[in-house]
Amino acid sequence: MTTRDEAEKLVGLAKEYYVSGFGRGEDFYGRPGSIIESADGHYAIDIFGNRLLDTETCASACYLGFGRPEVMDALKAEMARMPSTTPLFVPTAPLLRLGEKLASISPGNLKYSVFGANGTDATEGGVKIARQYWKALGKSGKYKVLHRVPGDYHGMSLAMVSASGHTFRRSPYEPLMTGFISFHAPYCYRCPFEKSLPDCRLLCARELERVIQFEDPETISCVITENTNTGLGIVTPPPGYMQLIRDICTRHGVLLIADEIITGLAKTGAWFESEKEGFVPDILCIGKAISAGCGALAVTHVSESIGKVLVECSNVHHGFTYGGLGYLAAAGLAGIAYVEEHGLLARAREIEQIMVARFKSLAAQSRVVGDVRATGAIQGIELVMDKDTKAKFADPKAVASFVGAVGREHGVLLNCQFPHYGNIITMYLPLTITNKELDLVYDSIEDAVRRVEKTYA
Repeated sequence: MTTRDEAEKLVGLAKEYYVSGFGRGEDFYGRPGSIIESADGHYAIDIFGNRLLDTETCASACYLGFGRPEVMDALKAEMARMPSTTPLFVPTAPLLRLGEKLASISPGNLKYSVFGANGTDATEGGVKIARQYWKALGKSGKYKVLHRVPGDYHGMSLAMVSASGHTFRRSPYEPLMTGFISFHAPYCYRCPFEKSLPDCRLLCARELERVIQFEDPETISCVITENTNTGLGIVTPPPGYMQLIRDICTRHGVLLIADEIITGLAKTGAWFESEKEGFVPDILCIGKAISAGCGALAVTHVSESIGKVLVECSNVHHGFTYGGLGYLAAAGLAGIAYVEEHGLLARAREIEQIMVARFKSLAAQSRVVGDVRATGAIQGIELVMDKDTKAKFADPKAVASFVGAVGREHGVLLNCQFPHYGNIITMYLPLTITNKELDLVYDSIEDAVRRVEKTYA
């Protein structure tokens, strides 16, 4: 247990020596939950002794909570055999078994896996592989990358910042890389075209075809997209949207990369949200939960036809010293087995039903709950100052801080993020969460909503 003096010293160290990679300033440290000492199950324990139910699970990386015994046993056993990376960066048995398992649970003809160390590796790998694939087929002119704005988040490298839908992540690093071209993401609650379903006829998807035609299909390598736009505040795609995107890409000979770093592995109620949305991407990017939250592991998972081209040319250069660690693959396999043995695909759907019903009831009674969105255990509640106009709060940062503080009073870590887009409470609930813990989460949000109404509306 950290003493008060030790805690104060750590806060001082954070303020003097640490730069956050997630846009947090000095004023963040010293708050409950700002420096974590340990984690247990679904709870994080900070250096001040606060035990807080984690609703974010590192954006769904720890989808089975922290320290699941079955996962940790597999991790430790493999680590004892091979404690680090391998000589010549060759694979270990668990990595090959994980590749086989992914091929069996991913949709359609997805088969081959290129392993990396994090989600950015996987998405950037997807773009590199797409370009290399077309060059191998003699179509060197197909290099452009289409991506959605606002919101879609694909990682932190310069290339993936160039494909980002977040202005605040792009602007500090401009000029960005050439060949990255944007089109509008769907956001039915705040439609950029000021239309509504079904009269819009999915104009947001049809816009992609116009962009492809304007840029010339012979210059376009791929489209990279999330399904549910987690970077915009858990904005789920309208029905039929992803299928139409798939059809447009196929029609114009453009590869479709589905970024499922966050949504992949059971959290949406299917192994992959692409399957739930009824389409098969050419390249599927997997991360976070692939190691059951035990460490940095990610996968660029490609179709059989693309994989065969890559294998035949024997010239793929997208590897990392610690990309594909065997003990993380063992943990990931144990996590997948746990999902299968405990029926957690169905549990994800059940979590969605329980919480969405309660949040929609709250929305019907509240002046500030504007929209409720969910895909399985991944959920978002958008707060607004005025439901009729959908007006945002004048000081979104103050509202976000207030919601977080109320959550901590209940012993719950609530993240009311995206002040650039408004105030959206986002949750990546662990699939192993109990109904009693769901009650605790709901009660904390209900209290926060009531108090936001009184204080800010």
